Amino acid sequence: MFYFKIISLFLVLPLTSFAQTYWQQEVNYIINVELNDRKHVLNGEISMDYINHSPDTLHEIYIHLWPNAYKDRSSELACQLYRNGDDELYFGNSDNRGFIDGLAFKIDNRIVEPTFPFKSPDICVLKLAQALLPKGQLNITTPFRVKIPSGEISRLGHIEQSYQITQWYPKPAVYDKNGWNPMSYLNQGEFYSEFGSFDVSITLPSNYVVGATGDLQTESEIQRLKELADKTVKELPDIIAGRKGLNNSKSPFPNSSEQKKTLRYTQKDVHDFAWFADKRYLVLKGEVELPNSGRIVDTWAMFVPQNAKLWSKSIEYLNDGTFYYSKWNGDYPYNQVTAVDGTISAGGGMEYPNVTVIGNSSSDEELEIVIVHEVGHNWFYGILGSNERVHGWMDEGINTLNEVRYIQTKYPGNTRLSDMVLNGRFHMNDLDYHDMGDLSYRTISSFGIDQPIETHSADFSPINYGIVMYQKTGLVFFYLKEYLGDDEFDRIMQKYFNEWKFKHPQPEDLKSLFESETDKNLDWFFKEIIQTTNHIDYKLKSVKKLKEKNSSTVTIKNVGQVDGPVEINVIDVNDEMVESKWIEPGENSIAIETKSNQISKVIIDEGKNIPEINRQNNIWKSKGLFHKLEPIKFEFLFGDNEREYSNVFWTPSIAGNAYDRFMLGAAIHNFGIPSNELQYLIAPHYSFGANRISGIAEVSYNILPRKRAKMVKVGSSIKSFANSTYENSYFVGVSPFIRIDLGTRNKTAKLNQQLLIRGIWRQDVYGGLKKSSAGVKSIYTLKGGGGPDFNWNIESTLTYYQDIKGIESIFRGEVEGSLSFRYLREMGKSISARCYFGRNFIFDSPFFYNDHLQLAMSGSRGYQDLFLEQYNFERNASGGSFWGQQRANDQGSFSSTSDIGTTQYWLSSCNVHAEIPYIPNFIKIFSNHGLFMDDNQLNYMHNSGLSIEFGGILGVYFPLIRSENMGNLFDAYGHEIKFTLNFNLFDRGLNLSNLF
Repeated sequence: MFYFKIISLFLVLPLTSFAQTYWQQEVNYIINVELNDRKHVLNGEISMDYINHSPDTLHEIYIHLWPNAYKDRSSELACQLYRNGDDELYFGNSDNRGFIDGLAFKIDNRIVEPTFPFKSPDICVLKLAQALLPKGQLNITTPFRVKIPSGEISRLGHIEQSYQITQWYPKPAVYDKNGWNPMSYLNQGEFYSEFGSFDVSITLPSNYVVGATGDLQTESEIQRLKELADKTVKELPDIIAGRKGLNNSKSPFPNSSEQKKTLRYTQKDVHDFAWFADKRYLVLKGEVELPNSGRIVDTWAMFVPQNAKLWSKSIEYLNDGTFYYSKWNGDYPYNQVTAVDGTISAGGGMEYPNVTVIGNSSSDEELEIVIVHEVGHNWFYGILGSNERVHGWMDEGINTLNEVRYIQTKYPGNTRLSDMVLNGRFHMNDLDYHDMGDLSYRTISSFGIDQPIETHSADFSPINYGIVMYQKTGLVFFYLKEYLGDDEFDRIMQKYFNEWKFKHPQPEDLKSLFESETDKNLDWFFKEIIQTTNHIDYKLKSVKKLKEKNSSTVTIKNVGQVDGPVEINVIDVNDEMVESKWIEPGENSIAIETKSNQISKVIIDEGKNIPEINRQNNIWKSKGLFHKLEPIKFEFLFGDNEREYSNVFWTPSIAGNAYDRFMLGAAIHNFGIPSNELQYLIAPHYSFGANRISGIAEVSYNILPRKRAKMVKVGSSIKSFANSTYENSYFVGVSPFIRIDLGTRNKTAKLNQQLLIRGIWRQDVYGGLKKSSAGVKSIYTLKGGGGPDFNWNIESTLTYYQDIKGIESIFRGEVEGSLSFRYLREMGKSISARCYFGRNFIFDSPFFYNDHLQLAMSGSRGYQDLFLEQYNFERNASGGSFWGQQRANDQGSFSSTSDIGTTQYWLSSCNVHAEIPYIPNFIKIFSNHGLFMDDNQLNYMHNSGLSIEFGGILGVYFPLIRSENMGNLFDAYGHEIKFTLNFNLFDRGLNLSNLF
């Protein structure tokens, strides 16, 4: 057995060594292309040398034909845009679409017919007549024609004669250790391509200005660009002032020159080639000396005249971004960096090797941030070529770290976030650029809607694509940097850069490097933080003074779900930090050497560099009876929840109803940013009609489970208002609830599920009479959709309700389904339909007047609102009064005030509302149809008419036709007009997460 083990070991070692040897494929391109700017077409030829550095024999080559993503609705791009609410490509004008055709592939001069094994037309496969062996090479050639789509769709496109030529040529997919990586072009989700060299010649009218990947080899054009740059510098003050006649809102396109020019660009060690052309571009040129090698890199900015003032400092931004990224990560290896103005095309900014296109910016600060971020992608995407589609955080997130670090370094003490909120006039207290990402992430996390950082780009919800992949990743790497220290972090990142530049690093490669260089187990970071939604929350438990050593021991408690390092900061009586130590993962206490009588405060993470979901438990103060209780800070209306205070927000408030008349009071709450775990609202009002205190209050607590639910909210509300004009008449309702948002946060949910269980105890007082009732109901909601044109909802409800004395009770089951769909896309017109069935399985009431327990075809009145979920201006109104015409759009939901269809048995209804062509969408036609059982007789009723609805808050319904059993419509028509007022923001808990 021993000899067998030795032999096996020697057999395995070569295989292990071979498996660990890194390899990647190589593709070298020669492309000749000509732009026809009258037809918006590219005609070209491409030659690709594909070199197989893998240990595998290849039998086919996957080719990306990404212009075909713009071809029709069959593409993955069209489907993704449609799901995210943009249907221009799916339904829009075919003239705005694009494609690639004219293909005639040859491999080593042999004709090869492509096959299309996927539904989307932007991926094809070339079967090899002769297998490509390891270390082998083949040549692929084809002519091609690209019809350039509208620039309003995605990255490739044109707006008139301004061109953004990206992902425009046939390109082999990456073949790596995981096999082939074919991927359709997507708007949300970027790229993964093979490194190699490019030799590209572009022919176009001679008065175009071009910014492109690579080094320009055409001497005449190099000289022309320098002359344009000198001219721009000279004329820029006049252009900005409008004295040159070019600074209008939309610079006109000059006629294209009859003469043409051919520009040649070459570049090595890149994996893509993009170019941008516009006849209006002004040009600025600069240069930057790299911090490590001292090498000089040229910087170019190209922009349209109307943006001249905004872009006047663009060379500074390019230079500073290139300098700092080189300083922290490694010197920029190419000769030029270019930024071009793409404000009239889709997107906010996009990176390509050596060149970046910048979207519309509203300020100098915004333009600088976007330029620096996109230039930074030359490192994270361009040089370190990770798989952006699958591991988007490896480029977007780490790049965001450097972007935030750039702003914090260049502008220390900035208050960027505070300034953005009403230009600094609102009390978002001294929040800087780092806080922008911090508050964004902590807010969505507190709602339970965040997803793991390690999520496929296509599986992110749109809000998480921006906040989690960009902002949260930047935050957590900032946390790692602070833990390791700037120097150590920079050393490791530079080693990562040097070892993996012009390669395809995977997440395990980055983790392995950090762990080997630090000799630390970083599972808490790369597994817990990166791969899950587990949140970070550390609590400062105690500070114990050790008299014999004149020192203290600080103990923390991990009340979160990640066991990472924690920084402890000690502040002395002079408000200066005198000691800072890190508690390592797995530990919960640390010794502080500072003399105990010199300690004023102990703080977890004084710099707010750890992205904790809750920072209200991070401070211990030596003075006072309650060492960990923050002082209360009152602020008007709204603001951020500060770590140092218990923020209480307030605003004056007015209200009114038929019984309380005018009410004056205040709303006091703690709904700040980010959301607190414990939330409350207190809104007492003095009732001038009833001479009493009326109002509402609610308290709730949010729980973020690890599995099976996104969030759980537990709470209770209380309401009390007058219910009659008689003296001492009012109701009080106490309603505990639990709301569970079911599902997982790992992927964008195709179905949204929610379970709400709420109870009620209410007491109705009428002078000397009191009636107490109680009940419980459960509501299960299932929502889904298929883009902007189709959405649906199913809701089932079970209710039990009885008076405390047990004299009357009901047990009710209800189910309703609704859907909406567009029927005139060009006009944006929709139809919605709702079907409902409700039945009282138990109906026990000895009283003749028991309408409050019955089902209503026209929707519940105020006195039928058993759980006090609606806000009624006259809760006990009779049918003959104006306020008696207020109904809820529940139960039968007929657009009527008729009592016909009120039943103690069962009813069913179907309600259809349609927006009308050529008139505003708030005016609709409706048609309602219903069946109900009354006195063992089946009855049918219907009505139709016009409605005016505003956002689900206000609705007014004018019936024009109705069934005979509903009576004469026009005897007293004014009383037949139903209206709804939906102010019930709190009937299911303060569900702010529904905003997202």
